[in-house]
Amino acid sequence: RGGGGRAGAGIKMPTVLMVAEKPSICNSIAQALSGGKHETHGRTPPVHVFRGGFRGQQATIKVTSVVGHVFSTDFPSAYQSWDKTNPADLFAAPVERVAEKKGIVHLLQSEGKGCDYLVLWLDCDREGENICFEVISCCMPNALGRPELRTPGPHQKIFRAKFSAVTPSDIQKAMQSLGSPNENESLSVEARQELDLKVGVAFSRFQTRYFQGKYSDLDARIVSYGPCQTPTLGFCVERHVLIQTFSPESFWRISPECKKQGYPPTRFEWERGRVFDKRVGTVFRELLLREGKITVQNVVKREVKKGRPTPMNTVEMLKACSKALGMGPSHAMHVAENLYLQGYLSYPRTESTAYPSSFDIAGALSMHRSNPIWGDYCASLIQQGWTKPKGGVDVGDHPPITPCRGTRGNELSGDDARLFDLVTRHFLATVSPDAVYLQTRVEATGAGEKFVARGRIMVKPGWMAVMTMRYDDEPEYGDDYDDDDEGGEEGSMPEFRVGETIQLTEQNFPLREGKTEPPGYLTESELISLMEKNGIGTDASIPAHINNICERNYVQVAQGRRLVPTQLGTVLVQGYYRIDADLVLPLVRSSIEKQCDLIAKGGADKSSVVSASLAAFERKFQYFVTNIEKMDTLFEASFSPLTAGGKPWSKCPRTHRFLQLIQSRPMRLYNKTTEEVYALPQGGNFKLLSGRTCPTAGCGFELCAYVVGVGKDCRGYPLCPGCYNEPQPEWGSTHGGPGKGITLECPHPDKCPVVQAYTVCDDEETGGVFMLDPSCAAPNWRLVSSRSNFVISFPGDVVKKVTVLNQTHPDCPSHHMVQIDFHPGKAPPPPRPGK
Repeated sequence: RGGGGRAGAGIKMPTVLMVAEKPSICNSIAQALSGGKHETHGRTPPVHVFRGGFRGQQATIKVTSVVGHVFSTDFPSAYQSWDKTNPADLFAAPVERVAEKKGIVHLLQSEGKGCDYLVLWLDCDREGENICFEVISCCMPNALGRPELRTPGPHQKIFRAKFSAVTPSDIQKAMQSLGSPNENESLSVEARQELDLKVGVAFSRFQTRYFQGKYSDLDARIVSYGPCQTPTLGFCVERHVLIQTFSPESFWRISPECKKQGYPPTRFEWERGRVFDKRVGTVFRELLLREGKITVQNVVKREVKKGRPTPMNTVEMLKACSKALGMGPSHAMHVAENLYLQGYLSYPRTESTAYPSSFDIAGALSMHRSNPIWGDYCASLIQQGWTKPKGGVDVGDHPPITPCRGTRGNELSGDDARLFDLVTRHFLATVSPDAVYLQTRVEATGAGEKFVARGRIMVKPGWMAVMTMRYDDEPEYGDDYDDDDEGGEEGSMPEFRVGETIQLTEQNFPLREGKTEPPGYLTESELISLMEKNGIGTDASIPAHINNICERNYVQVAQGRRLVPTQLGTVLVQGYYRIDADLVLPLVRSSIEKQCDLIAKGGADKSSVVSASLAAFERKFQYFVTNIEKMDTLFEASFSPLTAGGKPWSKCPRTHRFLQLIQSRPMRLYNKTTEEVYALPQGGNFKLLSGRTCPTAGCGFELCAYVVGVGKDCRGYPLCPGCYNEPQPEWGSTHGGPGKGITLECPHPDKCPVVQAYTVCDDEETGGVFMLDPSCAAPNWRLVSSRSNFVISFPGDVVKKVTVLNQTHPDCPSHHMVQIDFHPGKAPPPPRPGK
């Protein structure tokens, strides 16, 4: 019913539910569509109700919001325990959606009841598309299985609003061109979420459990790994290693100076640049001093241009904030989002660097004519005609970042004002003329050597008159521009004439010595460029990855926003390189990002991409676990143990503290809390079996592998420190045991539950049993005899995995069934009937 009139007896007015991503956007939408005439109930988030037009009819319109993601991706409760869950199991573990705030879910379900249409006003990026489907699952869950309700057609009930700024005009424009939510983009986000969760948590849990408590000065709550975080750290460590291994080298150069009255000295640079042999430099200098002069051969003056910047996308904004404002990427994005929500900036997450053809440049300039700082500059641009922006790339997601409204006086303050100032000046610069310099190049020769002096003065400031903060990296350009001409002192230089001579003396023609210098540590701006170039993260996630390596004490931000790796960050990256360089190089993650892009574009299946990526990372994880000692040697060399006399080993089930492995002879375990000593078998080495605990009732000690022999005779046996020191009589006895010298067989009796958990069959020759070697992994699967050095090896090119099952043989409860997984095409043929 519009304006209180009757729409007809028995005709129900449809209800439209509109959902925004944040309460402030919800308020702006309601204000723009209702003209300020709406009722409100609820607080956070509010629900605004009014009557208005929708698809050619009057409707009851309700506008509310979420607060970011409605759900997060996580493991079920059965996989939450670090102690009970083997990290390797997480790759195949199920995932579930967990409500971020149950109140938001209840609000959406409540407001969605009985609504006829749903309009989604979420941020217009992939994360926003994913939140769209989270909202749909709460408001209209039946629509998830009915694509016709959310795609164009007569049955469409769910619509998507596309907008780039929270202004009344943009909101009205979006309302007139409603589209559909993009399920493929949502699926690409789900794929990335599942991959990051499973890979990150598996590696992080394992290496945290392995290293935490073993060393006293790690200074990290979690020793984390992330598919994007770790390559980001890798860039920083790579530069750090380059600096640390740099060896400075001395060089020499000659550069005459000419002093003319009223000008600073003009230095002529040697065309050879520099030499690395002092004797060579001395010879050239003496030859020129003998001649006594250099003669000007050519003087060239010409105008060169400094090109205006391209429109600003997210990456360029983050780099500019770091360079010009000293503002970290995470904080800069937070400030930009705040300005966007208040209607001052367009959407700050965009890859585009070209204004769309529909962008009203004249209108955008007019908004700033009254600004006390750059208002006059805007007026001159409008009067004299603005310059067509440089060609960039229109990705089609959002237009470049621009100001959406003008400001007066102290309307904004602090970082809000600083970032708004930067974005506005950048926008004005993109539609301003190029800066023009008059560049002078003077060439002089002597004794067969060539020298060049350069200088330049600004003729027309162009865009540089408004963009006073310098953070651009673009060179000058011009139709006749020569790269060799770049540089030179800015400011006037004296006049030189062809044929003019410059006298050389001991004073104005020294042999200058210098040393090569290493590059500086990466700045945030340089790191952002590397991440973008190598496909690490997205414009939305790059700030979070950089923030993570800072918060987790892997790098520290030094003066000039330079990122200096800590000892922990350096050791981690070098450890990854020792085991598997792919874990830290950007290639693997870049490949995954490309696959996710294909999902978003409908060119790849989500489950196939996730399955293939997880399988690849699971193989890498197993290899990482098997070779963790390679990283541990770096930790041992870099960090201090908890006690000087011991190495943290496994946890005591009674005190939940790490036992100390005393490595001096005889090797033993020591509990600092209770001062108990646990004897260990002598003559072999020990390897932790991460996440595996003793199956003996009431024991609970973490198992390790006792490894003896070398080469083909190398074999491992399961070892429980508790059961080894407190064996039960019913288990029988062994030749070894505490205090019985060298042990080269299984340290436990064959009837011990620890051994029985790995037992496959009897070893009739020795009276022992064959068990799966707990220290082995692909491709070296083997069964070992508990009472001899006999080993049964499985062919690594045929057998992919060997697993001892909980299922036992009906006739012998202590013998376990074994599952053998073969490599594709390697499985033996099934037995013939009757065989």
